[in-house]
Amino acid sequence: MRKIYLIIFMLIIIFIIITNLNVCMGKDNLILKSDRENVEVGENFKIYINIDDIKIASYMLNIYFDSDKLEYISGPDNTNIIENRIINIWYDETGGNGLKTNQEIAVFEFKAKEKSGIASFNLIGEFFDENANIIDVNNCHIQVNINEKIQNTTNNNINDSGSTKLSILRLNKEGIIPEFSPDVYEYYFITDLSTNSLEITAIPEDENAKIEISGNQDLKEGYNKVAINVISEDKSKKEKYIINVTKTGNKEVANANLEILAIENVMMEPLFDTNILNYKVNVANNMEKLNIFAVPENETGKVEIIGGENLQIGDNEIIVNSIAPNGFTNKKYKILVHRRSSEEDIKYEEEKEIESEKLNAILEEKETDNKEEKNIENIKNNKNNNYTAIIFLILSIVIRIIILKKYKI
Repeated sequence: MRKIYLIIFMLIIIFIIITNLNVCMGKDNLILKSDRENVEVGENFKIYINIDDIKIASYMLNIYFDSDKLEYISGPDNTNIIENRIINIWYDETGGNGLKTNQEIAVFEFKAKEKSGIASFNLIGEFFDENANIIDVNNCHIQVNINEKIQNTTNNNINDSGSTKLSILRLNKEGIIPEFSPDVYEYYFITDLSTNSLEITAIPEDENAKIEISGNQDLKEGYNKVAINVISEDKSKKEKYIINVTKTGNKEVANANLEILAIENVMMEPLFDTNILNYKVNVANNMEKLNIFAVPENETGKVEIIGGENLQIGDNEIIVNSIAPNGFTNKKYKILVHRRSSEEDIKYEEEKEIESEKLNAILEEKETDNKEEKNIENIKNNKNNNYTAIIFLILSIVIRIIILKKYKI
């Protein structure tokens, strides 16, 4: 009798193992980082994409980068480039044994071109689990500073580049906007009434250049203009960096941030962030006017848009000036618009079509593989159903035998 009970117990355990299904979805987390915060023109660097606490069976990465400042060097397999957009696709070919989790999923290498400034990366990803369910993952944004290559004399000790740019600009208080870049010459800072002066650290790229700072002492309530002049050793060149300082007891009336900045049917790069003040867009040859939407965070603020109409072939600058409720604190958002020529339009469409065909081929291959995986999964499910029926049949027989023996029927 004990053997019969043991058999029943084992059959129940097998039944539970076969029919039980566990689904676990970890917290989504996507990380985008660079191995260098500052690079010189001509240098190579890498960006890394990591995931934490999620299990993914497939993904599509869209990485937007500053193609005028960066040259794409290399990346993983199944990577395609469309102008300033990188598309990388991966899926688990093992049917569930190769899921990725808590690991680095992609590395891309770039080279800084002959143009200094801030290079931005925007990552938009679509991630799926082994059941083809989409996983909600946040988008990512990072910036890398590109500095002009320092030229040295033969003894490699004295910098004689003659540059009139700053390599470092810091305040003794947090809150300067945007983050410092040698090619950004205008900044914004709001402080309370207790601040009477600002300590400024300004270091030039050329150690022989002279620095002159004015306006950072005896700050008055309201608007203050701080100027940092960088003068070459021979006094033939000069650059001016401006910090617009507002000293106020009510920071809300000094709020000149934009809540929304967008262009109809046009994608800005990088993605809008209230503390990013410089953007770029690339538009078709037939687009002569842009419809710009700009909404201030404080609804009593005002917005002035300069430009955006009668676009010329080539580069055009648009300034979106957000004015705080106090009437004098402002923040200027700049958009560099490149309107393509007819020749550029033709080339753009040809490249777009080629890359679209490549992407469609990859997606079709992926869809075929998914169908095969589903067929295999259906076969497995049918087998499991058959096993379940057999187990129920065996259980019925065993229970019937027990009843017959117990009551000696």
